[in-house]
Amino acid sequence: MLPIEVGFPSHRAINFNKVDNEEGLRTNMELIDEVQDKVVAKMERYKEKTKEHFSKKCRVKNFQVGDLVLRDTEASDPTNTGKLMPKWEGPYKVKEVLRPGTYKLMNMDDSEVPNTWHGLRLRKFYQ
Repeated sequence: MLPIEVGFPSHRAINFNKVDNEEGLRTNMELIDEVQDKVVAKMERYKEKTKEHFSKKCRVKNFQVGDLVLRDTEASDPTNTGKLMPKWEGPYKVKEVLRPGTYKLMNMDDSEVPNTWHGLRLRKFYQ
């Protein structure tokens, strides 16, 4: 009870029934598993909806071996970026497709570029 309820009892304090209260608590304990299952299902639906929402913005770019691409300057050299700096560098050739969305690049003089590159950091180069 709250200290204010000692002097002026509230509706809750006036209508308190110990037997009904204990019975209600037992019923809640029996239903707790069902409530937890509903909560878990709701969390899974929320995660799926969130994944779908953010996946809409992400388009997978597929390049073939030999395609000419530009590389994002921010990904290759984050210290050399700025408002007036170029956003893309290249062109480069796709040397190898390691898995969908991951590529190995080479320069135009056939020297290999270190590291692998994600398709989101590449853009098709048109001559």
